[in-house]
Amino acid sequence: MRGQVSKQPASETPTPANDEKKKLSFPKLGFPRIERRPRLRVRRRWILGAILLIGAYSGAVLAGGAAIGLWAERNDVPLKAERRLQEMIQNARTKAGHDTQVVEWRRMETNLHSLEVAAVRIGEGPTRGGGIAEIEGHILFASPHGRLSFLSAHNELAPLNVRVPMQMEALQASPLAHDALMAMEDFRVYDLYARQTAPGRYDLYVSHSAFVRENCLQFVISRVGLTADADGLAIPRADWKRVFVARPSCIPYKDHGWRFVGAEAGGRMVPLDQHTLLVTVGDHQFDGFNDTHRAAQDPAWDLGKLIALDLTTGRSRIFASGLRNPQGLIVMPDGAIWESEHGPLGGDEVNRIVDGGNYGWPLATYGVNYGFPRRPWPVSESFGRHDRFIAPAISFTPSIGASNLVTPDPREFPGWAGDLLMGTLKARTLFHMRPEGDRIAYAEPIEFDDRLRDLVSLRDGRIAILTDSSKLLFLRNAERHADAPREFIVTGLASLGSDPRERKVDQSGPVRGRAVFNALCSQCHSVTGETGVGPPLNGVVGRRVGSADFRYSRVMGAYRGVWTDDLLFSFLIEPNRHFRGTAMPATDIPWLDAPNVVEYLKTTR
Repeated sequence: MRGQVSKQPASETPTPANDEKKKLSFPKLGFPRIERRPRLRVRRRWILGAILLIGAYSGAVLAGGAAIGLWAERNDVPLKAERRLQEMIQNARTKAGHDTQVVEWRRMETNLHSLEVAAVRIGEGPTRGGGIAEIEGHILFASPHGRLSFLSAHNELAPLNVRVPMQMEALQASPLAHDALMAMEDFRVYDLYARQTAPGRYDLYVSHSAFVRENCLQFVISRVGLTADADGLAIPRADWKRVFVARPSCIPYKDHGWRFVGAEAGGRMVPLDQHTLLVTVGDHQFDGFNDTHRAAQDPAWDLGKLIALDLTTGRSRIFASGLRNPQGLIVMPDGAIWESEHGPLGGDEVNRIVDGGNYGWPLATYGVNYGFPRRPWPVSESFGRHDRFIAPAISFTPSIGASNLVTPDPREFPGWAGDLLMGTLKARTLFHMRPEGDRIAYAEPIEFDDRLRDLVSLRDGRIAILTDSSKLLFLRNAERHADAPREFIVTGLASLGSDPRERKVDQSGPVRGRAVFNALCSQCHSVTGETGVGPPLNGVVGRRVGSADFRYSRVMGAYRGVWTDDLLFSFLIEPNRHFRGTAMPATDIPWLDAPNVVEYLKTTR
């Protein structure tokens, strides 16, 4: 048994008889005790020498080990090794389906604060869209295609098993789902807002796309009841109600290019007062160039506007106009309203919003046309000026892909009191901005190497950030948390599972280019060598212009250059730019898809 001392076997137990035999054996064998002593002295000298040798060797090892340890400490080797070990453990757990995450706070420096950042995985990235909201210490988050889940105040992930009423199943069953000119990633959730109605009870508002039928999509805000307690969040009944549909109630397909551009939908929701919700609605690319309609300047359309929605009566009005893709909005404690939006190629803006203000889009911008670099935006009245409109507080060139705005809690970040933080998508950077009146004094970049989709200032002072890599980032002041634990445990990742409705669509490269070519070009051109209405295009990149077996226009037949990537890209966007008088008509290829078509044609032979 454990703890019991084993007894010595009887055969090995000494007896007086055995002792006597040992005493008698010495004279018989001829080994008197006195003759053994010299040999023992020799062995002692050997032992002493060995001890001295081992001591010298150990001293050298210890000295070398001390030097190595000092070098390792100076180069942060133990910490880096620990981090690497934790990453290996976490990766192994993830591969094994384990739902536990060991989340570590990591330090980063800014001009006014030392920060710490922690990253929690909430799904499989990458994604495009979704939003977050804090409710009684819990972080509610929506996937791009409408699945709701939360991270509890106890760091447990859990699904709500409720979906936003986007009519995704009907859309995916329609021909639009297989249309190369329909970007399914653009059809998505934009933002979340929770309004408390009683202790532990909330109205959850979600801005999102909705499918009605062919050639009819919508910008919608839906509402559902939600409860909160110490354990988490719940939606007792999925009785969604529509509280706002942007005009026109049927957003039609654009008259050329992509059918629907929900990536320019805006969708941010912020309370103005107890009963009024401000909502940003993007122009959906109805900008006078990608479609002939200029929605942001049309008072009969809500697209391209900031809308004031009365939550009591359901009535709405245009609060400000002339906006392109407003993804950031905040009402400051002093009542100042700030908005951030995407420009075209360059010209991303932060605006100080006033009731009734017009901010110029698409007639005024500091950006240029995507399809024609270094050329003015074709609809602008005066290039790079806002003569008749309110100018931005700051404009960013090149584009940064501005997302949401928050103001930091001065208790957590005293150096940032009264300032703005703005996330970005393209730049993968958080900008700390200092407002001064109607202007931005400076914008300090804080690099994150991730697309920052949404930001929330939490009630405990931290900042929560939703990324397009399916992570929640938490940001805190390092100086205020010097004695806090360096890591925490998050459970429940496996409970979120995967959802086939959150399917990824390839929106770049030759796969996308092939789909666009088949939809827009294959009626006239083949990639198998046959001549049709137009010449065959297999192997066109690197081939001399006008050299296929086809009757070309005079201008193309006389050209002596070869088709390069850039020349073909330009030709697909505007055939008459380099070949004035060509018989090639203008195409409907969207400017973002032209490089994909070129990449596809490079794979053909």
